[in-house]
Amino acid sequence: MMPASEENNIPKSRMSGPARWLVFTVAVGLTCFHLYTAAFGVMSPLYQRSVHLMGLMLLTFLIYRAFTGRDGSNPGVVDWIVSLGMIAVGLFFINAFAPNAVLERGIMGPTDNEIWMGALLIVLILEGTRRTVGLPIVLVAVAFLAYGMLGPYMPDMLAHKGYSPQRLVSYLVWTTEGVFGIPIAVSATFVVVFIIFGAFLDKLGAGNFFIQLALALTGRRRGGPALTSVVASGLMGSISGSSVSNVVTTGTFTIPLMKRTGYSPLFAGAVEAVASTGGQIMPPVMGAGAFVMAELLGTSYAHIALAAVIPALLYFLSVGLMVYFEAQRKQLKVLSKEEVPNALDTLRKGYHLLIPLLVLIYLLVVEQLSPMLSGFYAICTLVVTASAYIVVREKRFPWREIIEALEKGIITAAPVAMACAAAGMVIGVVSLTGLGVRFTQMVIHLSGGVLWLGGLLTMVACIILGMGLPTTAAYIITAILGVPALTDMGVSPLQAHMFIFYFAIISFITPPVAISAYAASGIAGTNAMNTGFQSFKLGLAGFIVPFLFLYSPSIVLEGSLWHIVLNSLTAMLGVGALAGGLVGWFFMPLKLWLRLIFLVSAIALIVPNLLASLVGIVPLVIVAMMGVKSKKV
Repeated sequence: MMPASEENNIPKSRMSGPARWLVFTVAVGLTCFHLYTAAFGVMSPLYQRSVHLMGLMLLTFLIYRAFTGRDGSNPGVVDWIVSLGMIAVGLFFINAFAPNAVLERGIMGPTDNEIWMGALLIVLILEGTRRTVGLPIVLVAVAFLAYGMLGPYMPDMLAHKGYSPQRLVSYLVWTTEGVFGIPIAVSATFVVVFIIFGAFLDKLGAGNFFIQLALALTGRRRGGPALTSVVASGLMGSISGSSVSNVVTTGTFTIPLMKRTGYSPLFAGAVEAVASTGGQIMPPVMGAGAFVMAELLGTSYAHIALAAVIPALLYFLSVGLMVYFEAQRKQLKVLSKEEVPNALDTLRKGYHLLIPLLVLIYLLVVEQLSPMLSGFYAICTLVVTASAYIVVREKRFPWREIIEALEKGIITAAPVAMACAAAGMVIGVVSLTGLGVRFTQMVIHLSGGVLWLGGLLTMVACIILGMGLPTTAAYIITAILGVPALTDMGVSPLQAHMFIFYFAIISFITPPVAISAYAASGIAGTNAMNTGFQSFKLGLAGFIVPFLFLYSPSIVLEGSLWHIVLNSLTAMLGVGALAGGLVGWFFMPLKLWLRLIFLVSAIALIVPNLLASLVGIVPLVIVAMMGVKSKKV
């Protein structure tokens, strides 16, 4: 769930002395706080959110340097001054959110001192966001703040009466509509627990286990290393929910392996970027945005995860087929038996790491416990099973791994919390000024009420607003603006949210700011922009599948079983035709004219219309029969 500033993509910490002990104490203390509230219930909303945000802001200023990002060194003078000031600000807000103080403020309004402290908090959030996530989301937040004050000077379509800085601070900080709104509420409850769970999995060996298991399952097939990347990144991404984190974790193994078996460096980097990005839409955990979606829709997280199953399968089926077809087209070599681990041996060494995942799925889907409690039980299960395994096999207790996970999990959550706080400001301004209503009117007006055109306009807005932003922030901002426009055109809220969630994720592989592709290019040794365009091509199904949500609710499990099965099967055939047309192979090499026919067939199969699907399947059947007959499989 980490955004651009990734745990695995920065220098190892060289902090020492008081700074090191302060970071350790605050991090472990915050982790224990979140695990306790996950097990026994959260505190009052403002208390829970303020402790979460203030603690993570303190860690941000202690860990991320003012001018060099996170370089692993001790805090400088500026960092210490800001950190000490953050402690004072944190104590002020925690005291200000005591029940009696909240009640008095509700009657009298915030005092002048509270307005000034609120303004200071906004500045600190923007600075913390800049350090952890980067400048793009800060510029977005500042633009919205300026819009809130400059309403009378805006064009007629965007104009509003305008609000004073005091009114903005009062609304954004001292209510639950801005900084302490839904985004930080989800970060302080569901998201942080699953980030901690991911840290425990990583420290207790899950990352290496997933890579080895994926290699064991796919390594002996042509294109096996690329398929390993797809499977391993999907598994890792389902837990971490971060595309860039997946790239730098699994990519260091899979990209060199793909290059060694004959894939071009450009293709290898793109495969890893696309597969890692798709991990955020893969149940059971998905990305942080999925928890926000459940909160915005007022539904269970299990409902969201189930609705994402078929879209995720379509995405990964498309990517998997494209890398397989590419391997067949180039007749790439197959890994030797010695290079591929034995599947049974791999499972025997790591089966205990699957037990917590099964427990998590059971608690979320069957028992339908809250995500917080389910995550807490999954963490407990993981600690018990992994510790027992290590005690038996290695004759030691994994104290070091557990303590490191306690510290790493909450540090990893810092960028997410900062992005959520900044996104909360955007939501507050949208709510206060009525911008969401105006955006809806603009989309409907420009599209003429035509659904596919309205979806196209919303897609463009998602990708533009999502450039350079973490998935959670990109989804929140575009959902607040875009969902009302789509629902006014007759789309259900779940369909609309899933549509926007997908495109917020796809922005990670969309040039010119394709963050995942840029991370992969560094490992593959390729040009970042070229890797971005190759990733865009490989992830093209991700641009088509979301439109299915608008026209075919069955893809998100809304509708009869017959429609769900039929539309899912035709969509799978459609992404197969798309993969074949883009790569130029489908049971046999495809000439240009045949590739164009396949692309048309893909559209016909993906469109939820039985007659169109029957027409679209004909070229696939004919070419498959020709390929089998010519023995060029």
